[in-house]
Amino acid sequence: MKRHAIFALLALCLGPSLAIAGTFPVPAENPIATVSIPDTWGPNAYDGGVEGTSADGKLYVAFESVDAADVKSATEEGLKYFIKNGVTIDPDSMKTKDIKINNLAAFDLAFTGKDKDGPANISLTLVQTNAKGKFLLLYYWGSSEGEKANGAELKAISDSIQATK
Repeated sequence: MKRHAIFALLALCLGPSLAIAGTFPVPAENPIATVSIPDTWGPNAYDGGVEGTSADGKLYVAFESVDAADVKSATEEGLKYFIKNGVTIDPDSMKTKDIKINNLAAFDLAFTGKDKDGPANISLTLVQTNAKGKFLLLYYWGSSEGEKANGAELKAISDSIQATK
């Protein structure tokens, strides 16, 4: 009986260190939000945000803070990110919708297009924050199969967004 209690206590103490996702402040200095990305996605913090690629290599995700006066400016910054990363968007495929992420107003833009691997589904979600002149941008792109196969993890990443200010 005593032995089971010791194992239970050990499991309780080690549990947090065995987490399946890392939580990252965005940006690293003076964060306005946090996001969790599964460890299996190999999350990597960079200046202003964090990125990762699904374990199967079929979906890329990034989350960052941008300085922007309004939604239009934030959208322009997001589109520049895609161009910088070799993602081509078919503008005629755009679908938009207003959403909420943990009580934060957000605007989702979905496209089809191409990345270095071929046809891609592309998403840019703009999240309004409480920090004046700052938006959070959640990007992802990858194959249709990758989007389907990693949909639950992608939703968990989006649902993990928390404002810190």
